[in-house]
Amino acid sequence: MSEDAHAAGEEPAAITVTQLLDEPSEGIPGHLEVVALTWHDRQRSRQRLVSDWGTEIQLMLPRGTHLHDGDLLYADAQRHIRVRAQPEPVLLIQPENPIQMGQVIHQLGNWHRPAHVSPQGQILALADDPLQDWLAHMGIPFRLEMAVFEPNLLAHSH
Repeated sequence: MSEDAHAAGEEPAAITVTQLLDEPSEGIPGHLEVVALTWHDRQRSRQRLVSDWGTEIQLMLPRGTHLHDGDLLYADAQRHIRVRAQPEPVLLIQPENPIQMGQVIHQLGNWHRPAHVSPQGQILALADDPLQDWLAHMGIPFRLEMAVFEPNLLAHSH
């Protein structure tokens, strides 16, 4: 920002990001800035963000673009800006048998909720009161945790 613009009280222009960048093979100069985003925010291709260094970013990615942990949004000689998946409240659901597993997956699908199913048979879902109430009512073990949510089963609307 020029001294005249600063003296006039003008804010620096936001960085506009229209596409994700590929990883350069030679590394990236400058300091690292991050934008920490929840799963829902990583699904939004158009939004305004502020990095941990205060840099304003305007995302104008192609519709349908989903962000992932580590995605490179911007790089120049002074800085590079990456996405960091932000831990958020999730339910770690631990069905005790295949019937409970089926009930949980069926209910999450019925409610159009994304989920992550691990090879060990645990289910991770975004935390909310109706799901917690339903799990408690059904007697299905779960606990509330803070974790990065990256579903491998996505819901869709009708």
